[in-house]
Amino acid sequence: MRRAVSAVPVIVAALAALLGTGCGRKAAPQPPVVRVPERTRDLAVSQVGTTAVLTWSYPSMTRSGGPLPDLESIEVWRLSLPPSQEPRGASPRMRKVRVELLLAKGRRLATLQKEDLNRATRGPKLVYHDDLAVWYRKNHSRMPLIIWYAVRSICCHGHASEMSNIVRLRPQAPPLPPTGLTASASANGITIAWQPAGTNAVIVERSADGKTWHTLTPQPVKKTPWQDVSAAQGTTWLYRLRSIHVVGGVRIVGEPSKPIKIAYPDKYPPQPPAQLICLPETRLVHLRWSAVTDAVEYRVFRKRKGEGWHHLDFHVKAHEYTDHTPPQGTLIYAVKAVDAAGNESKGVFCTTIAGQGP
Repeated sequence: MRRAVSAVPVIVAALAALLGTGCGRKAAPQPPVVRVPERTRDLAVSQVGTTAVLTWSYPSMTRSGGPLPDLESIEVWRLSLPPSQEPRGASPRMRKVRVELLLAKGRRLATLQKEDLNRATRGPKLVYHDDLAVWYRKNHSRMPLIIWYAVRSICCHGHASEMSNIVRLRPQAPPLPPTGLTASASANGITIAWQPAGTNAVIVERSADGKTWHTLTPQPVKKTPWQDVSAAQGTTWLYRLRSIHVVGGVRIVGEPSKPIKIAYPDKYPPQPPAQLICLPETRLVHLRWSAVTDAVEYRVFRKRKGEGWHHLDFHVKAHEYTDHTPPQGTLIYAVKAVDAAGNESKGVFCTTIAGQGP
């Protein structure tokens, strides 16, 4: 008797042949996507005292336009060279020449990593300071030198962006500070006056503690006096000024003047409300007005023509009020703003006729 042959090996072989031929065309293998940071294009430089200050936008995109959540570091590059050796021109070829020269002759000044990047971040910008006094001690040549700066971003396991735009600084002796500072306070703000150093404009800085200073005038001030309308009352303020001039499109900012201190007590009334209107209805009158920035409440008054004032409400928190019991006849309403120190503004007025209609 012949033994029966199992069909299992035959079926397995048939399936293997079928799978080997495939059911469709295979796609060509794709290369892995390499993420590279976008090149920085807005690097800028200024000189403040004896420090070069670089600013540029925080890198946020890849070269392909996608997000950049994994920035690893930023390199800051510097090259100093005599003006006679500086390549000129704005063509793409000259940009390539300058980048090659920077990489060949320059040096990597710093590599900003996690903590360095946190310290350098100012909102959407990065700020880096290069001490020119240290640079000058290392360059004893009497020949005037030009300094180039550039940055490039690193992400995604060491992939570097193209070099940024190259900015150019010719270090200068900073201008002298202005002199003769005076300050006076009024209800409208603090007025600063000074004697300028030559024809230089000034930058105004303010501090509450003498340690942390804030620039009040991003655009330089050319005329004295100048009024600070943003100073809060109830504080003693310090002010200082820096002279500024522009060389080759680069700001050269001098050392600060000696600070001046002024007390600004909270004794000045707020501005009165604006645009007060009376809206009469049959048995009531609505009042509306524009809010006052430093007001914490409003006081509302009413009088009938030929009579004295009646105090309706001394603690209105909103910038509207409804008089539910107006007498008939011609009525005059007044509203005053009150600040946190209890200072009361001048009143504003509107007139209406109440009690008309059914």
